[in-house]
Amino acid sequence: MADGGLSAPEAGRVTGARILDLAAEIGVAAAVTLALALALVDAPEASSVVLLLLAVAAIAGDAWRFSHRTDVPDKDAKTLLGHDGPLRGMIGAAVAVCFVAWTDASAHAAVVAAALSIGVVVLEPVLGQAREYRVTFVANLPGVRTAPPLLGLETAATAAHLTALAFGAVAAAFGISPWWWAAVTVLAAGPDVVMGVNTLVRMRAGRAIEARIADAIAEYAPEFIVYTAWPEDGTHQVTMWLPYLQRTGRRFLVVTRHHYPAELLAQHTDVPVVMRHGSRDLDDLVVPSLTTAFYVNASSGNSIFVRHHQITHVFLGHGDSDKPTSYNPTHAMYDHIFVAGEAAIRRYAIHGISIAPEKFDVVGRPQVEGVVRVDGPVGSEPTVLYAPTWRGHVDETAYHSLPIAVDVVGALLERGARVIFRPHPFSYRFETDAATIRTVQQMLRDDTDRTGREHVFGPEAERSMSIFDCINAADAMVSDVSSVVVDWLFSGKPFAMTAMTESGRDFAAHFPIAAASYVIESDLSNLSRALDDMLGADPLALERAGVRTDYLGDLPADGYADVFVDRAREIIDHRSTSELPEESAEADTSDGGVKLSIGAVRRQLAVAAREVVTGGLALVTFATVLLGAPRGVVVASAVVTLALYVPLHRRATSIPRKKHEIAGTLQLARLLLALTLVVAWDDWWGWSWPAAAAMALVAACTAAETTVFDSWERVGLEARNLPTLRVEIPEVVGRGTVGAADWTVLLLAWVVAGIVAADWLVLGLALLLTAAVAVAVVVGLRRVHRCVDAEDRLYGTLEKIGPEFAVYFGSNVGAQYQLGMWMPYFERIGRPFVVVARNLTMFRALEGITDAPIVHRPSIRSLPEVIVPTMRAAFYVNNAPNNTHFLERRQMAHVWLNHGDSEKPACFNPVHAIYDRIFAAGQAGIDRYARHGVHIPEQKFQVVGRPQVEDIEPARGKVADLDDVTVLYAPTWRGPYADSEVYSLPQGEAIVRRLLERGARVIFRSHPFNYRFNDAAAAITRIGALLDADRVVSGRRHVWGPAAEERMSLVDCFNASDAMVADVSAVVSDYLQSGKPFAMVSVGRTAEALREEAPAARAAYVVDGDLANLDDALDTMLGADPLVDERTRTRQYYLGDFDPGRYADGFLDAARRLIDAGPLDEGIR
Repeated sequence: MADGGLSAPEAGRVTGARILDLAAEIGVAAAVTLALALALVDAPEASSVVLLLLAVAAIAGDAWRFSHRTDVPDKDAKTLLGHDGPLRGMIGAAVAVCFVAWTDASAHAAVVAAALSIGVVVLEPVLGQAREYRVTFVANLPGVRTAPPLLGLETAATAAHLTALAFGAVAAAFGISPWWWAAVTVLAAGPDVVMGVNTLVRMRAGRAIEARIADAIAEYAPEFIVYTAWPEDGTHQVTMWLPYLQRTGRRFLVVTRHHYPAELLAQHTDVPVVMRHGSRDLDDLVVPSLTTAFYVNASSGNSIFVRHHQITHVFLGHGDSDKPTSYNPTHAMYDHIFVAGEAAIRRYAIHGISIAPEKFDVVGRPQVEGVVRVDGPVGSEPTVLYAPTWRGHVDETAYHSLPIAVDVVGALLERGARVIFRPHPFSYRFETDAATIRTVQQMLRDDTDRTGREHVFGPEAERSMSIFDCINAADAMVSDVSSVVVDWLFSGKPFAMTAMTESGRDFAAHFPIAAASYVIESDLSNLSRALDDMLGADPLALERAGVRTDYLGDLPADGYADVFVDRAREIIDHRSTSELPEESAEADTSDGGVKLSIGAVRRQLAVAAREVVTGGLALVTFATVLLGAPRGVVVASAVVTLALYVPLHRRATSIPRKKHEIAGTLQLARLLLALTLVVAWDDWWGWSWPAAAAMALVAACTAAETTVFDSWERVGLEARNLPTLRVEIPEVVGRGTVGAADWTVLLLAWVVAGIVAADWLVLGLALLLTAAVAVAVVVGLRRVHRCVDAEDRLYGTLEKIGPEFAVYFGSNVGAQYQLGMWMPYFERIGRPFVVVARNLTMFRALEGITDAPIVHRPSIRSLPEVIVPTMRAAFYVNNAPNNTHFLERRQMAHVWLNHGDSEKPACFNPVHAIYDRIFAAGQAGIDRYARHGVHIPEQKFQVVGRPQVEDIEPARGKVADLDDVTVLYAPTWRGPYADSEVYSLPQGEAIVRRLLERGARVIFRSHPFNYRFNDAAAAITRIGALLDADRVVSGRRHVWGPAAEERMSLVDCFNASDAMVADVSAVVSDYLQSGKPFAMVSVGRTAEALREEAPAARAAYVVDGDLANLDDALDTMLGADPLVDERTRTRQYYLGDFDPGRYADGFLDAARRLIDAGPLDEGIR
């Protein structure tokens, strides 16, 4: 996965960047206010113009810094639309005042011109939000037109508006009509207008695509897809396979999860390219004709599609090498793994990764069929290919030789070699590597000028020539640990490899292909000898032949690629017989990406509309002052504008944890009102420097709110329970308090100004506000400095603590629930551990859940900082796709726990094969994989019980003998996909009504995820109302809502009940521990099918999905209850046979053994 995190920049630089932001905000606000004041007191026009031009220049500089800054996470959207908009609006208002003060123009003209200028600022955020609408990219698919591309004119729009502001200031000084300023402003709005039209056209096209795409795919009837979830440019990963997949003669699609790679791929193929971003979007691909999906990389997003059991999933990769990417444990989730030769199969086992042998297919490496085989020594004027790889995501895979590239190329030039220089395209992402590439290219230019040798580099080597063209053009090669080396083997020509991570002897042991290469040590101590051997006697010629067979297969040279093509065709033509329900493990993460659905865009536009409404009202207030409206009208307009602050922030003010959202909002309206009050005060009470100074302070404080708010957003390290890092800094003056105080002072200033000329009172209020903001700024900047500085100290701090295992939480939902159920048992293991959270919201939700360290790791590149030598195991509680980022770290054992045991597809997801160990509650948890055709090596499973059930109490007696029966109704959630809505909540009213008719007290506890969906939440409300009404009539103390879902744990609900009605969910497995009777609602399947799919149902009273037998099932459950013995047998099958008095020890002992053994113990692995 691409890294979207902040890569631990130095604290001083990041803090300095924030201070520059603050200086720009305060400086511009103060300068504009002063410029306006000087215009009102008849100071020389030049003084105001200079200040306004300086303000424009400061905003221009800030815009440049904003678009180029590196002290914020890459994944945070950086759009210039609306950037510094409130400050630009201030300048527009000040320019209008200058026109009125310095020219004979009517105030009406100035107001119109100002309205146009400020209108651009008001509407830009709306345009920015609309541009976030995610338009599905489709190309070459019959029946669907490609949407027009998104036009990127943000820089032009910002530059044009700033130019118009500067023109206005100068025009006012020269007495030019404000109508000219209005005309220039309209022209400057051209880029915004073009982007607006483009956005509307794209949104319309996007809706048309979504309306048509599912039918178009079905009509196209693809037999297989080529799938990539890589979010960046991975064109080569796909295109290298297309010629061979096309040779199968079968119809197919290329599917991406992101717009950018889809757009690039469409430029390289006429095969249909379809972007399907969300998990539900992917369901459109599962048409009757589709049999197979081929995967070209190990992106974490692959697991979302692997859930479709009826499709055969084949991993291809995009190159074969001895790198960890070629023995990634996540490959275990696929049905087939295509490998080039036997070496690839051994590679997994050597590194302790257990994958069923039948999953491997040796098919060669078809791309090398065009590589020319050459025998014999290298000539006297050799051509040498130098193909360094990239540095990789993490330090452990930094095999790239670019750090020594200058020396390597220099040595080749000394030997008279013609050099083909082809670095990995990803190396350009890193400035240090890009600079090295430029240096090497200049060396080659200089050598050409000196010697006339025609070296090949730059676009010619990297774009015009394929890697195989480069291989054929070269006599020898120098490369690193990469797939290029394996491809080169086919040629039979000599090559050298750089050993950048370890000495040559260890290097050859870890990377067996090095046995056929001339290894160059990273210190270059043997560079000359290695190159001389390679370009001279070539003593490894025979060794290369054997290694070539091992790595590229013992396949005939003629028709070499046909082996791959034939096997791919065979799999495509063999339809899977599995017809299983399709549901992923969880909706454990949002679909990611920065583009939004139409619904999300509407919500964002609603937020932007607040700025439009309040900004527009503030502009009206400004206009009334310039046009000389009565004081009462002006004050009323200002007060109404400010009064909207309360209802627009009612959510933030009513929820304490949301109060910080007040800061930095509605800034344009407040800044305009601060400037307007300076003008109004002069009209009503005469000029007052104290009043002007007060409003300058208020404006500066308003502008500074942006820095105050940003200082408490994600930057550097966020961690809990690591006191030595000092990153847990309390807000002395909260962000929300700053925003509310600013609003209050401005409101009081307007009220005072409307009544009395108490300028010193207003100044006093402004000084109090300034003091509060100053404290907030200082504390916020101190937090920024500490958090960034702590990033560099995290590894050392954890190393001293010595955590022996990690608890990894990659989801962006469910932290309290999913981790909360396991945390007491992690703590009882008795070993130090650390919790790693990937999502900031979930990290903050874990506050107080444990005394163990909790660390936020936003990106794949930030993970190594928590992996210390003492860490020997990692536990996973959900199926978040980015689990694979941590699982690639092979120095620890990775254990799958889940957060519940049930017969849902979530509990037999083939993705679980990627883990080293699967802890199952009972034998049922093992059998269900095989029962559903998911093949996982038996040695990966271990029965450990389900420790969470240790406190579940047995029945208080036979349910028929009880006078007061309590029944728990616990429906599951609808599931993340359209095809997984098999829950009983829509029929919940009927179920609860029948329970009430039988005199039962009801505990109604819905799955928490149901509250995400309006229809499900409405059903919950209706059931609650039914229970409330019955309580009034019968006096029975029913429990629902927060009482059942927050104040009572699930175990509390079990213990308080005598029987239960539920769906297919983990609740059923846990309830078995009580021995109490229960019913299961068979939604979406027959009762017989349910008993076949879910053996727990054999111990349940099964209710048909249409509730036809509900009365009989409830009567039997609450009456004779003939399934007592079956429940006992089923309990042991699902929950293991452990001593009830020490039940949790099954898990605790297994976890301790695994942690103590470490990852290299084959008995554990």
